[in-house]
Amino acid sequence: MVFFFIIVIRLVNLQIVEGEKYSNVSQKRLLKESTVTAPRGKIMDRYGAPIAVNRQGFTVKIAKTDVKNDEFNEMLYKLACIFEKNNKAYNDSLTKYLTFNPLSFNGKSLDDIVKWEKNENRLGITKEADLQDTPEGLFKYLRNEKFKIASTYNDEQAFKIMKLRYEILIDNWNFTNGGTVLIARDVEIGVIAEIEERHHEFSGVITDVEPMRQYLDAYYTAHVLGYVRAINSEQLESLKEEGYDSNDIIGQTGVEKSAERYLRGKDGKKSIEVDVSGRLTEQQDSVPAIPGSDVVLTIDSNLQKVTVESLKRNIDMIRTKGGKNNYGDANSGAAVAIDVNTGEVLAMASYPSFDPAVFLAGSEDKIAQQTITFLNTDENKPQFNRAIQGTYAPGSTFKPLTAIAALETGIISPDNSKVYDGGKANLGGKDFFCLEFSNGHGWLDLRKAMETSCNIYFHDIGFRTGIDNLAKWGDYFGLGKKTGIDLPSEYAGFMSSREVKKQLHKGEKGEGNWYPADTAQVAIGQFDNAFTPLQLVRYISAIANGGKLYKPYIVKRVIKYDGSIVNETEPSFEQIPVKASTIAAIKEGMVKVTSGIDGTAKNYFTDFPYAVAGKTGTAQTTGKGSAKSDNALFVCYVPADDPKIAVAVVVERGVWGSYTAPIARDILDAYFGLTKADTADDTLKPEEAIFIP
Repeated sequence: MVFFFIIVIRLVNLQIVEGEKYSNVSQKRLLKESTVTAPRGKIMDRYGAPIAVNRQGFTVKIAKTDVKNDEFNEMLYKLACIFEKNNKAYNDSLTKYLTFNPLSFNGKSLDDIVKWEKNENRLGITKEADLQDTPEGLFKYLRNEKFKIASTYNDEQAFKIMKLRYEILIDNWNFTNGGTVLIARDVEIGVIAEIEERHHEFSGVITDVEPMRQYLDAYYTAHVLGYVRAINSEQLESLKEEGYDSNDIIGQTGVEKSAERYLRGKDGKKSIEVDVSGRLTEQQDSVPAIPGSDVVLTIDSNLQKVTVESLKRNIDMIRTKGGKNNYGDANSGAAVAIDVNTGEVLAMASYPSFDPAVFLAGSEDKIAQQTITFLNTDENKPQFNRAIQGTYAPGSTFKPLTAIAALETGIISPDNSKVYDGGKANLGGKDFFCLEFSNGHGWLDLRKAMETSCNIYFHDIGFRTGIDNLAKWGDYFGLGKKTGIDLPSEYAGFMSSREVKKQLHKGEKGEGNWYPADTAQVAIGQFDNAFTPLQLVRYISAIANGGKLYKPYIVKRVIKYDGSIVNETEPSFEQIPVKASTIAAIKEGMVKVTSGIDGTAKNYFTDFPYAVAGKTGTAQTTGKGSAKSDNALFVCYVPADDPKIAVAVVVERGVWGSYTAPIARDILDAYFGLTKADTADDTLKPEEAIFIP
C-alpha cells in the first residue's frame, strides 16, 4: 500500500502539478521515422561482369521540429545558400511550373497551370476566384499567403525559400506525421561537413547515407540496360499502391524498366530520436532494408563492345567511301546476335548510342543536362533502340522466305525448277528488271539465284506463289509481329498482306486494293514489308536450326540477395511446319552467298575458318531521283553445318548490303575467339558513342 501510494503521488506530480513543464520538455525530444533505402539489384553480363552497380552517397533530409514559421524560412534560406555555394542543386519541383528571373510559367500553358493549381490541393487554393493566372500573381500568393515569407528577403531570396517549402509541401503528409522529406540526393562531402558543423542552425535537418546507382562502361549496352531516374507524377500515380513514393528512383527504359520488380528492393524503416536542433540523439529500432535481386543478362560484354565499335567504324567508313549511289549519308544502324539453339541474345547494339550515366547526374551538372537535351532532340535519335524499334524493308534478306514459301507450296522444287532471267520480266502488267545485267543471268536454279541475289528469279517465283502464301510463311517465321523479348517498347512492324495494304494505304488511289504486281515487289522484300533487326535474326535463326522459332530473351536469371535463384529463363520455341528438304535447299543457297564465285558477300569470308550461310540485302528508302542512299542489310548464321550463332545487321543509308558484311565478320571473329587486324580499334569514349554529323 505504501508503494502504491508513492506511485499515485508521483503520477499526480508528473501529469498535473508539473504536467506543462514536462510536456514542453517532451517536445524537445521528437521521435521521427526515416526510410532506409534498399540497394537496387546489380545488373551483370552472362559471365558476371558488372554493368550496373551501387555506390554510397550522401543525402540531406528534413524532419518537422518545433520552430516558428519565420525561423523555419530563415533556416531553409541558409540551407539553400550552402547548396548553391557548393554548386549543388537541391530537389526542385516548383520550377516545373514557376521560374524566377525571368518570372514565368516555364513554358506551360495557362490551362496547364490552372489544372495544376486545382489539383494541387496543398497549395490551399480552394476557390475558383483565387486561381492565379499570372506568374506574378502566383509568386505573390506563395510568398505572402502560403509560406508567409518575411519582407526582409528580396524576391530572389524568397524564391529559394519557396522552392524548399514546396518540396516539403508535396510530401506534407509524411512531414507532419513524423517522417523525413528528401531535400537533396548524392550530396558532396563538403556540403555535408558544413551542415554538420552548423547543425545548431538547422533544426530537423538530417544527413544520411544511401545507395546510388552507378554504371560501368554502359554506353556499350545503353539500349539494353536502360537507365533510372526519379519517378514522375504519372508513374507515381499508377505505382502508389505498390509502395512507391515521390522520392523513389525507378527504371525508365531497357532492363532497368522491364526488370524493375526484381531490381527494386524493399525499403526499411528506422525510428530516430532528435532534439530541438534536429540532432540525432538515439536510434530506437529499425526494420532493415531488403536489397533488390541481381539480374544476369544473356549479353556477352566483350561481344557487345565489339559490335558497337564495329558499327561506328564501318558506318564512318561507308559515309566516306564514295562510289555509285552513295550520298555519304550513312548515319545509324543496329546489329543483333543470338544463340540459334536457345534464343539468348548475345549482343544487341544500336548506333548512335549514349551513356546512360548522364541521366544519373543532378540538375547542377550543366554538361549532363545539355547532353540530355541533345539526346532528346537530335534527329538521329540516339535513345531509339533500332534493334527492336527500327523497322526496315528487308530487301533481299527476305528472299530465303520467298523461296521457302515457293518450295512449300510446290511452285518450285529444290533440284529441278529453273527460271530464265533475260534482263526483264512483265508480271501483273508491270515491268521488272535485272539490276546486275541488262541481258540478265540466263537460266537459274534456286541455289544460283540465291548466290547472285537475282531479282527476276524471286519476282517470278514469288508472283506465282501468291501474296497469301508469302504472308502465311512470313507469319510462321515471326515477321511483322513482336517477338516477345523481355525489353519494353518493342515494335511489331509489318508483313505485307492484303489486310496490311488496306490498313496502310487507306484513302490512296484504289483504297488498298491488291494488285498482282504488288506480290512481285513483296517477294524481294520491298513494298510494305518492315521488320526489326531482331525479327530478321530470329527468322534466320529458325532456318539455321531447322524450323524452331525461339522466343528471344535478354534476362538469363535473377538471383536473390541471399544467393537463391528467383527466376531462370528457359528457352521456348514454336515449331514451324517446314520440310527438312526445304531448309536444306535454302541453306545450300545461303552458303553460296559467302562462298560461291558470284556470291554477293564472298569477299568478306574467304579466309574464315567456318562455313557461313548468309544473305545480303539492299532496300530502297525512297523513290527514284531522291538523293538518299539505300538501306543496307546482312544476315547470316555460323557454322553452316552446325549452327550456333545468327547475326543480323542493318545500316541506314548503308548503300549496299555487302557493305554491312564486315560488321557481321567482326562479331563472328569475336564470338569464335579469332583475331583480325582491321577489327582493332581504340576503346570508344562516351562522347564517341553519339553520332554528331
